Amino acid sequence: MFHILVVEDNPNARKLMQAVLSQNGYLPIPACDGIEALEILDKKHVDLIVLDIMMPRMDGYEFTETLRSG
Repeated sequence: MFHILVVEDNPNARKLMQAVLSQNGYLPIPACDGIEALEILDKKHVDLIVLDIMMPRMDGYEFTETLRSG
């Protein structure tokens, strides 16, 4: 089963993506921003990241830059 990190600050969009992924046999892992997503990545294996660009605290660009430099 694939673990997909869903990073989205809009709660309704995040829930919708989680529901669609679950219905199609994936295991979604929700995060509300880049900082929370990095914390999750320290603890869990993730196969794919679905990432919003415009988020509070840490946007998608900053998250990607942090992930690549680490």
